[in-house]
Formats: sequence, structure tokens, C-alpha cells
Amino acid sequence: MPPITCHILDTTRGKPAANVFVSIYKLSELPKDDEELTIEEIEPFGVTKTNQDGRVDKWVFHPKQDLNSLGIDKQDWNELKSGIYKIRFHTSKYFKTLAIQDKENGITSDSRTFFPFVDIVFTVSDPPDNHYHIPLLLANHSYTTYRGS
Repeated sequence: MPPITCHILDTTRGKPAANVFVSIYKLSELPKDDEELTIEEIEPFGVTKTNQDGRVDKWVFHPKQDLNSLGIDKQDWNELKSGIYKIRFHTSKYFKTLAIQDKENGITSDSRTFFPFVDIVFTVSDPPDNHYHIPLLLANHSYTTYRGS
């Protein structure tokens, strides 16, 4: 299991959110006490889709990223490095896909979502804990997250 995992529950349906595209970024190192945090737009170092249980239990890492500096050897994330990370949940396509499936089953549903994606930015401390789990409770017009276990 990778040191950073996540889980999406669709609170509008009371079910896990399957097949949601998810990307992960390392935005910066931890700032020093007197430094202001500055973030630049960067490419994700890993991507995946949630499984049928709404979980991310494996990342696919971008081969052109400097994976060794992230503690990743080939496709194995062996060591978590401290820093500021972001997970992006691509939610717009998820809700559109649900509406199409509902329509095929004769159900009327709303595919609109206020959040085309949800970004969760978090700190991995120094030294890092062994595991960081990011649950997302998701609805069309709201979301909640917390640090899971």
C-alpha cells in the first residue's frame, strides 16, 4: 500500500464513488519558520482511478518526473518525503457519467456539480508519519474531508 491513499464516498447515493480520476502532486518542500509558502503550477507525479470501493490503493507514477526525490523507485513508493502535497479529485466527469447511467435506467438525475474538481492540499510532516489517508465525502454541491487513519 502506498503511503498516501484516499477514498471517496458519494453522499448523494450512499455508495463509494468508483472510477473517479485522481491525481497527486508535490507542490513544495516544507517552508522554514520565517518563509512564506509559494506554490507554482506543476504536473502531477501520479495518477489513478478509484476502484469499485471508491478507494485509491495504487498510483501510476509519471516516468519523466524525478521520482527518486519523492521516495519512489520505478513504480514502488517506498519512502514518503515531507512537503506540501495536493490530491485532485476530478469530480465533474464522475457526476456526468452517473447521469448518463441513470438516464439509461430510466432515472432522472442531476449531472451538474458546483465543483468540477476538488483539490485537497495537505502537509506531510518531517519526519513523515507512516501513512496519510484522505477520505472525501462528496455530493454535487458540497464536500467534506478529514485526515483518516
